[in-house]
Amino acid sequence: MTGPTPRRTLVTGADTDLGRAFVRRLHAAGDELVLAGGERDALEALAGELSGPSGSRPEVLPGDLADELDLDLVVRRLLTGTRPIDLLVVGPAPPSTRALPEAGVAEVRAALDRSAGAVLALLRAALPGMISRRHPGPGGAITVTGPAGYLPVPGPAGLDGAAQAYIGMLTEALAHTFSRDGLALTTVCPTPPNVEKERWRLAGAMPLHVAPPDADAVAAAALADHAAGRALCVPGVGPRALVGVSRLVPFPAVRVAAGLRRGSLPQALRGRRGPRGARPAGTALVTGGSSGIGATYAEHLASAGHDLVLVARDAIRLEEVADRLRAQAVRVDVLVADLANAAGRARVAERVAAPERPIDLLVNNAGFATAGEFVDTDPAALRANYEVNMAAVLELTAAALPGMVARGRGDIVNISSVAGFLPGRGSVYSAGKSYVTALSRTLALTLVDTGVRVMALCPGYTRTEFHARLGQERSGPEWLWMDADEVVAQGMADLEAGKAVSVPGAVYKTIVGVTRVMPRALLRALAARSASGRG
Repeated sequence: MTGPTPRRTLVTGADTDLGRAFVRRLHAAGDELVLAGGERDALEALAGELSGPSGSRPEVLPGDLADELDLDLVVRRLLTGTRPIDLLVVGPAPPSTRALPEAGVAEVRAALDRSAGAVLALLRAALPGMISRRHPGPGGAITVTGPAGYLPVPGPAGLDGAAQAYIGMLTEALAHTFSRDGLALTTVCPTPPNVEKERWRLAGAMPLHVAPPDADAVAAAALADHAAGRALCVPGVGPRALVGVSRLVPFPAVRVAAGLRRGSLPQALRGRRGPRGARPAGTALVTGGSSGIGATYAEHLASAGHDLVLVARDAIRLEEVADRLRAQAVRVDVLVADLANAAGRARVAERVAAPERPIDLLVNNAGFATAGEFVDTDPAALRANYEVNMAAVLELTAAALPGMVARGRGDIVNISSVAGFLPGRGSVYSAGKSYVTALSRTLALTLVDTGVRVMALCPGYTRTEFHARLGQERSGPEWLWMDADEVVAQGMADLEAGKAVSVPGAVYKTIVGVTRVMPRALLRALAARSASGRG
């Protein structure tokens, strides 16, 4: 008679302190292990440490998850039918060392791919097989976030925090979805390393005494909460309190806290919003400018005297919009590009960064949602969603900021969604919009005193072609739906008011306010019953 099949676990970031802690605890529990990470020597040393008397040792998969080929190696290991993986632990990505605008496009993109991009690809590869096997171990996944994923901070930690917001939102959404399939998904939120020496600071200013447990204690807490089926694990009383109250802290208060580091309380209070007032008419670039909110933004900007650069995939519709707007005596250029591919993003980034006819206002509007369940969606479609909804926003913003900062003026509006506040049922759309909102907030903190404004515009249901493209009928009562003109007008007013986040409509302001106080478990359950995405 044979005993139960041991659980087989793949751990990425196994060359980090937290990754090693997970590995040692899982080894002690009898799991068979596959170790992935960027440092081959460190992985081999750990595998040698864990080798059994019979000569068995963990598999080793060295590679950088920001590299497409290295990531594909781990994905193929998750897809294999021989010695299948029952539990996936996606360890921490290396922290960013530079923030925008100093960091280049390639640098910030690689950091995003090592964290959010890797989590997306690995979860999509791992979950279908886990559902079919239902290992009693339990099976599923553990991901790693951080406090900056819940409460924005400036600088490099804030860039990482935006990716962590995506990871946390996606994990929580999938946890609710796949609990019925016998899988547990947990995101663990430890405070940053070395926090005992450098206390974690709210908005880079107010020190918070939230020294975390050591890596072993974090791994132990995460594995215990995963076994209990909890979606969120925050080890330590201080960090738990911080994450618990993070949604209650209004962003203007975070701005005031950041201002205390630079000056007096009166100065900090005056800085609770960014630069205010209308800008002189200049040149605006709008992605997704051939329809919907993008086309409406272009119409409003043309009526205010802005010259335009319109970007979209559909050349015919783009020219139709451009011809209509040229009647308002403004210059309108068109740039046909698919932001789902690198060449298209590079062409648009080149125009954004060009010193001739510099871009004064960038509207990152292009985006789309995927229909159906996460595990049923083609991985290529999920990747395209990631490239357009997240990577393009980051890359174009990174291209625009150096020139704007040098000129001492400029505006960036990132079209997000109310869905970004709700862990939609298995939805990468809500997770991606959570990233866009978090990125906008951290940049608003980082760019204080530069004259540059960054704002996330978060509409709810809007009367556009969005749902039709998904093959969906408009749902919900009519009073939930807004016209694109209303959304854009409110967004432009909030940008001039210096806001970092704009939520048009009293109904949606109320909904977002309620999400701040609602328990996360209840929020996940309610979000799973409703459709997500903008109209």
